[in-house]
Amino acid sequence: MKKLLILEALLILLIACSSVEQHNGRQSVLMNTVAIEPRPLQADIQVGKAISGVAECETWFGFITKQPQKQTYGVDMQEPQGNYAPNACTRGAVYDALSKSNADVIVAPRYTSIKKKNWCILGLCLHSVDQIIVSGYKGDVVNLRPMDEEIVKKRRLNTAQDATSTKKRGVFGLF
Repeated sequence: MKKLLILEALLILLIACSSVEQHNGRQSVLMNTVAIEPRPLQADIQVGKAISGVAECETWFGFITKQPQKQTYGVDMQEPQGNYAPNACTRGAVYDALSKSNADVIVAPRYTSIKKKNWCILGLCLHSVDQIIVSGYKGDVVNLRPMDEEIVKKRRLNTAQDATSTKKRGVFGLF
């Protein structure tokens, strides 16, 4: 009996101290050691007729409760002050305009925001309905081609010059 207990203790010790390592044959790549450079493209866009799209969002107590079911996703839209991520209503209006006209892009988009209903008490809005209207011109991509190497080199040079010209300042930008 004593030998059986010693044998069990040894088996448990061996099993508890062992490990198994499995590989699926794929090797992982450290992303910080790999340099990926996207190749910029130039697009020829054929501008067509005027298009527009509409979307509505309903908000209760500051939370969106109703928004468009179909929305566009992808590269952030741009405005003169910089990039911004459009909200659900804007994405829904863009999807509506693109799908109705079967366009690839909207050329010169203009956004209009209309508050249809607003129930506010002492500055706290309980319920509001916002309508976003996007209008512009239908744009179809006719041709995609790689950007000229000279333009790419100029952009890289400008980016490098911008990076070296900006100085880091200390506390409150004084030092």
